[in-house]
This record gives sequence, structure tokens and C-alpha cells, in this order.
Amino acid sequence: MAKLKMRPVEHGTDKNRYCGPSVISAVTTLTTGEAARLIRLQSGKRSVKGTSTSNVRRALKSCNIKMTFVPAPTGSRYGRSSGVTLARWLKLTHGKRANRIFLVTAGWHWQLVSGNRYVCGRTGEIVSIRDKKVKRRARVADVYELTSDSVTKPDIDVRKPKDPNAKIRAKVYRLRDKIGADIEVHRSYGDMFVYPPTSISEEDPYDGDHHASCWNTALEMLEKYQKMLAD
Repeated sequence: MAKLKMRPVEHGTDKNRYCGPSVISAVTTLTTGEAARLIRLQSGKRSVKGTSTSNVRRALKSCNIKMTFVPAPTGSRYGRSSGVTLARWLKLTHGKRANRIFLVTAGWHWQLVSGNRYVCGRTGEIVSIRDKKVKRRARVADVYELTSDSVTKPDIDVRKPKDPNAKIRAKVYRLRDKIGADIEVHRSYGDMFVYPPTSISEEDPYDGDHHASCWNTALEMLEKYQKMLAD
């Protein structure tokens, strides 16, 4: 179990570049990809771009982090168009943020503030609240304080699923490079085209139909070309 602290955003190998997963990553041991996957599994979303307060609250709760609303400082108010600016909020809360972590939504953007330190998806690293990447003129919509006696991993498995085609795909690319063939992969359609090495002088057995519907088919075609080179 880990103590709640603000840390740099960790992207890992399956980066999500949006601000919701970024702030979740910055107070947990999750990468942004894992945080996005957690939100998807909890909400049923197919992808995570914008995140609602309930999305973020539920994800943090599953990591044993409590999210408590903080009223606007005296003499100010929150609001996306007419509320206090982030710069004003920082001034009004000066001396009250030490050893505390605040989740602020301002300018349609989730960000974390602790003392005079700041982190969000734009900065990645922890920076000063006066850093040029901090949008200090953005209007503050809401502020929450984050607390936890021990940050845990969610019960839901949010690890990146293993690619069932990883081994066969690697074998295909190794053989392609070995014999000098060419492959065009159309990821949006999930298929590919396999073309022979230029050194093949005899008739191409796949002339007019170089389409491969899967990686196994692509391997079979390359192996056929390899055999032709050996003969």
C-alpha cells in the first residue's frame, strides 16, 4: 500500500494523452493507459477522451482515494465562464495548500495542485504553479481535495491485454527482412498485402492477389517466397 502523494504522470507503453487519466496516474501507481482502461471498464465507454467528475471519482475511489468538494474561497465563486481564475484561486488559498492535494478543473481541464507544485497531462512532470504551461487565467469550475490513508490498486484488472498475434507478427517481420520482401499493413481494415522480393525472377504465385487476411496467411506467403528463392 502506498501513501497518497503527487507524482509525475506515467504513460507506460499504452499512453492516453487526455487529462482525466493523467491526473489519476499522478496520484496512483497506474499508467495513463491503465487509468483509461479502468474508466472504460467502469463506465462502458469505448474510448476515453473527455472525463466527467463521476468518471474520475469512481476511478479514484477504486484506488481508495476520497474526492471531497472544496467550496470557493471567501469572496469568490466557481464557474466555467464567470468564476474565479486559477491565478486568483491560487492567491486566495496561499498558505493553505501545503501537504494537501487538490484536484482542480479549470478551462475544461483536470489538474493537480499541492503547495506550490502542479502537474497535469500537459506538463507531465511536476512543475511550479508559475510555470508557463499552467493556464492561470482559466476559470475554475470545481475544486476537490484528495485524501487516502493508503492508495491501492483497483480490483479490476487494468493491465494491457496481451496481443495474441505478437509472436506470429514478429516471425513475419523477421522473415520479411531476411528475404527482402515487402508488407503493407492496413490497420484500419485489419488486413495486409504481401509482395515478393525483387530477386524473384520466376512467375509470382500470388500475382494479382497479394492480400493476406491474417498474420498466419502472411507467413505462409512469405515462406512460399523463401522456398522459391532456395530452389
